[in-house]
Amino acid sequence: MVKAIGENFLRYDLNLFNLISSRRESRFLNTIYKGLSRLGNGEVYVVFFLLELLSGGIEGRLVGLSVLIAFGMELPVYLFVKNSVKRQRPCERFPQVQFLMQPPDQYSFPSGHTAAAFLMAHIISRQYAWLTVPLFILAGLIGYSRIYLRVHYPSDVFFGSLLGLLTASLALMIVF
Repeated sequence: MVKAIGENFLRYDLNLFNLISSRRESRFLNTIYKGLSRLGNGEVYVVFFLLELLSGGIEGRLVGLSVLIAFGMELPVYLFVKNSVKRQRPCERFPQVQFLMQPPDQYSFPSGHTAAAFLMAHIISRQYAWLTVPLFILAGLIGYSRIYLRVHYPSDVFFGSLLGLLTASLALMIVF
């Protein structure tokens, strides 16, 4: 029973990946999704963190501390899972699938870009509630870009988002 559920999940994951990756490419969309993906690299998060520390007042320092604690929990879990599961990226498992952006590392599961995007969306929403919807839309688009660019499967993105949300929630509970 459990094996059948796992096999069905993986089949669904591959079918969804194939549906997304088989869409017609365009130079415009490639540029948009590469830009979205680069937002998840981390430089923007560092700038946000520094701005909060320097000009965010007490609330900003607490939000900055939450970011540090969340990434302090997220990164070791992410690295442990990624290096334990060792899921091949789509382009390695299916040679006919060409990625549209160079993957940052060898393994696919979970998506670190997505984890970081959802982590930051959740924490920033704590201080700037009026940005909640746009931040989570942006986080979702960053995750989707990773599938579109063919460097992740949908389940990598899904579990990356859960990892980011969980560690952000824990950090916010610790700090606030």
